[in-house]
Amino acid sequence: MTARPPAPVALPGRHVVLEPLRIDHVPALFAAQGGLETDWGWLPVSAPRSQAEMRLIVEQRLAQQAAGEAFLFVVLDGRTHRPVGWIAYLNIRVIDQRVDIGWHWIGGSLSGTNADVEMHLLLVQHAFNDLGFSRVQWKLDDLDRTGHNTMMQIGASREGLLRRHRRRPDGTWRDTVLYALLAPNRAAPAGGYARPALPPAPARVQPWPPGLPGGQPRFGLPPGR
Repeated sequence: MTARPPAPVALPGRHVVLEPLRIDHVPALFAAQGGLETDWGWLPVSAPRSQAEMRLIVEQRLAQQAAGEAFLFVVLDGRTHRPVGWIAYLNIRVIDQRVDIGWHWIGGSLSGTNADVEMHLLLVQHAFNDLGFSRVQWKLDDLDRTGHNTMMQIGASREGLLRRHRRRPDGTWRDTVLYALLAPNRAAPAGGYARPALPPAPARVQPWPPGLPGGQPRFGLPPGR
């Protein structure tokens, strides 16, 4: 199967639904983040202190997406369908069948729950089964204990440590840990790895937005930006 770039889809799970990130998600995302640094996770930018700052961050990420450098999903609470976070494909290398998962953050009542794991599994499943990638990887702050626990739960292999890799927003230096999963039909690394317990696949990946011919996106920077 030849790998192909991500396209706008909705990925439903048991606890969360992933949909393409849009500007109009900003108010609910800021409410979920609540202006609290502790709920912002380990993103490489400071927590927004206003809705305007959240909008700027989202605009920057969508500009990155427009340049082909990422593809971003908003995380919706499966019960209320309200935005509670986001997650992204990064460093998309179709020719190498490799993609990163990053920029993950989830706030509100779902933080630290099974929903935190499921949003990663939905992107892993989509990357392997629908997009044809053979390797998915993560780069985590060495101090991010929740992130490391998530990697253990999905069976990702810890492949190495990048020392003094990058600065955190507060100016301190971070060590970065590399994790990865290979598609089930690829050779496992020495010693093997636990195959992830992927959630049941939906009957088909839902095109986004529903009813739009060709599934063309309706999100991005406002006109004239």
